[in-house]
Amino acid sequence: MSSNERRIKSRMKVGAGFAFFGLACPFFWLNLFYGDSGFETWVYGIHSAIFIIIGLTLLGKGWYDLKRVRINA
Repeated sequence: MSSNERRIKSRMKVGAGFAFFGLACPFFWLNLFYGDSGFETWVYGIHSAIFIIIGLTLLGKGWYDLKRVRINA
């Protein structure tokens, strides 16, 4: 495995971590389970969605780059 592939896979792991953190955000889930439907829950939900989008973007870009590197190798 080349150093370029390792770097791309490392970026993909960071993206997966971001997406998982957004999905498992304790502040959002605690507010939701306790029945709080106020502004704070919306803020936590939007914050979690942003983390999920960033993570999936990094993961998708890494997957695309890895595919391109393996085709050119």
